[in-house]
Amino acid sequence: MRTTTIVGITVLTTAALAAPAAVVAHDNLGDLLPVTRIAGSSGTSFLPDSSSAGNGWNGDDGASGTSASSTSGTSTTATEAQQRGVVMIDTVTTNGEGAGSGMVLRSDGTVLTNYHVVEGSTQIRVTVPGGQKYTAEVVGHDASHDIAVLKLKGASNLATVRLDTDGVKVSEKVLAVGQGGGEGVLYAASGLVTATDRSITASDSTALDSSEELTGLIQTSAPIVGGYSGGPLFDADGEVIGIDTAAASSNSLTAYGNADARSAEGYAIPITQAKSLADTILAGTKTSTNHIGHRAALGIAVVPSGSSRGGMTPYGGSSGVTVQNVQSGSATASTGLAAGDVITALDGTTISDTGDLADVMDGHYPGDSMKVTWTDTSGVTRTATVTLQKATTN
Repeated sequence: MRTTTIVGITVLTTAALAAPAAVVAHDNLGDLLPVTRIAGSSGTSFLPDSSSAGNGWNGDDGASGTSASSTSGTSTTATEAQQRGVVMIDTVTTNGEGAGSGMVLRSDGTVLTNYHVVEGSTQIRVTVPGGQKYTAEVVGHDASHDIAVLKLKGASNLATVRLDTDGVKVSEKVLAVGQGGGEGVLYAASGLVTATDRSITASDSTALDSSEELTGLIQTSAPIVGGYSGGPLFDADGEVIGIDTAAASSNSLTAYGNADARSAEGYAIPITQAKSLADTILAGTKTSTNHIGHRAALGIAVVPSGSSRGGMTPYGGSSGVTVQNVQSGSATASTGLAAGDVITALDGTTISDTGDLADVMDGHYPGDSMKVTWTDTSGVTRTATVTLQKATTN
């Protein structure tokens, strides 16, 4: 659920993270399966029962500490071995807080995670095994593939994860490790690979005007919940085969607002795909889908055009995005653009919804010039060219 979009940046509230965005999974039979994003927040809890077992590798599904079971697998507190190279990510946004996970790719503090874990954040704090905390910045991201690369400030000699190069097989045992429920504890969820090469379409659970399709995903029975997003999916040898990204709830689309919710199926981005995208970002190579460095902004906040007009613009249409407010002193403030106006195009590209707007903004950088076309509250079409500023959110 998204409540407000700063141009180029989606802002999530704490409640939004507790009731994640809806996703639809497509299988070869054409069935549609509702699934949800698994970014966590303090509003989501994951409280397993007490138990103890082994180390979790080489087919041993146990771990010392607390545990809980589900119809699809078992969740336990992660052992020291399982935590190696896994980090907890906590974010602050304009309207709330969020939590997720990540994995250390390089000992200098280079971390791989999902973009939706850090999207819209104003602050990022990362905790490594052992409790050391670091502030982090986004090196770059690929929103269409839901990948982000972070750099921990002042980090060195960190333990890294080991990446698999052998490929993924259906029915092999897997272990997802992540900050279940955003509680500041790493959990391990065991299961099996139930399918490969899956595709899902993610969209907002409220304003369904923005969606993205992720392809080639690994499907698993591991019972991942809110907060596992961005964390690793390990094989039985302790090597990362994927990044936990989305999950189908056994209850409902907003089941992760319920402390008892467990995923029926989880989805992970193959690590080979994610690592390739991360390497491109780290090399500083721009592509049609990635963004390296700071994001650009117009200095305004927007909502889908129907959000403040009962689904309609003043002149009978429903296309575009409605300006909610304009930041004082921003470049846009001098153009006459005001709250209630509807942006219909950027640089000649038609803007039908907030997804279109985000896509266009993601291809621009601070200092770029952009032509903005909008319809004011009187129904008059206006155009102005503005210089994009540095966004205050990721």
